[in-house]
Amino acid sequence: MKKYIILLLVVLFGLISCEDFLVEEPKGEPTNANFWKTEADVISATTALYIFNDFQGIYGRGMNLYSLVPSDDFVVGKPKSQIEEIKDFITSGNGSYTRDIWPMHFIVVKRANDIIRNVPDLDINPDIKNFALGEAYFMRGLAYFQLSLLYGDNNSGGIPIVDETITEDFFIERPASVSTSYEFAAQSFERAAELLPYFDGANNDRLGRPHKNAALGYLARVHLHNAEFDTNSWDTVITVCNEVINSSKNALETNFKDAFKIANNWGSEYLWSVPSNTIGGSMFAGASLENRAWGKYNGWGYFAPTLELYESYEAGDERRDATLLAFGDDFEFFGSTRKYASANNLTGFQLKKYLEPYGYANAVQLNPNGDHPSTNLNLPLLRYSHILLMKAEALIMKNGAGAGDTEINLIRARAGLVAKTGATLEDLKSERRAEFAGELLGRYEDLCRWGDVSKIKESLHGKRHIGVVFDTADGVNKGFPITSTDFTEIFPTTEVWQERNNFILETHRIWPIPANAIDTSRGALSQNIGW
Repeated sequence: MKKYIILLLVVLFGLISCEDFLVEEPKGEPTNANFWKTEADVISATTALYIFNDFQGIYGRGMNLYSLVPSDDFVVGKPKSQIEEIKDFITSGNGSYTRDIWPMHFIVVKRANDIIRNVPDLDINPDIKNFALGEAYFMRGLAYFQLSLLYGDNNSGGIPIVDETITEDFFIERPASVSTSYEFAAQSFERAAELLPYFDGANNDRLGRPHKNAALGYLARVHLHNAEFDTNSWDTVITVCNEVINSSKNALETNFKDAFKIANNWGSEYLWSVPSNTIGGSMFAGASLENRAWGKYNGWGYFAPTLELYESYEAGDERRDATLLAFGDDFEFFGSTRKYASANNLTGFQLKKYLEPYGYANAVQLNPNGDHPSTNLNLPLLRYSHILLMKAEALIMKNGAGAGDTEINLIRARAGLVAKTGATLEDLKSERRAEFAGELLGRYEDLCRWGDVSKIKESLHGKRHIGVVFDTADGVNKGFPITSTDFTEIFPTTEVWQERNNFILETHRIWPIPANAIDTSRGALSQNIGW
């Protein structure tokens, strides 16, 4: 807890406005003359890398708006023009929810480069030195991976490469191919994997810090996306996933739903997550919670799951009921068992994956500030199931149907499904959708790299709970029908989002660079084509 409070203070002091091309030198930060002398300096510098964790523009809502909302899995859950523009591919990129994604990532790159440049020559404990360098390489790799997915392609170009050798003001042109920035991310993850130890859950000082398998897992993920541009990357995906698997350091939770419980924040399935608690961390759980949370909490209701997502699950797939709530489903909420119904949800479905913290009485697992709705549940970014399904996809792409059966069937067995023989790429796609629904940098990015344009364009549907009588006794909208018999009602299917015929894969697979970055780049940056 003390470490997290320190991190939060660093975050507050680290949020600056970027007035130069990529990142302005933060005012008041230590200089080389008075810093980079002791182990304490190094630890302080590494802690400052984690400004993503508590910043809503990254893992709270910002990147989730670009990743989840445009897909066929979600629509905007309540009227919000800035988010609706993202869903309809008419955003400028300058809205308050997303305009800081680009500069915030380059702040992390700058801080990582400072560590990589200054720490090697310090006379300090070798373990501290290696861990600090490993953290820096990991976070730089993570920044470039995320930036490449959101802003880079082979039409507009990749992400400007800023490494530790660049110390002065810089105005750097974009590489022609996003593969260049993916390769830079991969190099950073490779170096991180060399320097970092395996995860040890007993070492409380390193909870929330990267480890070897986190670096390897992201190395595989970089190559998964780069394989669209360079098919040689499939071989690396297989090799690196095997290294994680053969380490025996990670494994699937026995039950799918257990992967999203507070007790397993540091369990075997998580390779990388956003550390969260009742002070700070990811606000995504609150952003996806029912709008106003039936009068109990300040849910934002931004992400409404679609009927298409609900109906995409195979019969008997235990992941559906662990991921989504439909009308009449039981769930725990503020210390009691309730049945799900909504007076205002556009689709009639609620993302359930991150609801466990809301099940406890007296809101003990929740941030008391509903405007900063973090919980004690970490937000998963990379799970062991990613490793298995990345390897399965690479094997299918290399060797054809059936080559990934072993890995796919491990996932299916946990979901309560029978094994498949001769699983195809389409089968793999279905498993990824069912497994990672509601998780960052998943469905939309997958549809784009697969070229599944029709699924992005199609109209989307729900089953709105219109006409349900809600209990408003004592002037409090409890948000649930008065009697259980109300839950026998069947609602008609309604179109909740029109077909988006304006979607163009070559344009809309990436997002507009914020105007402030372009305006201050001295001509080095131009807007992504089509935006």
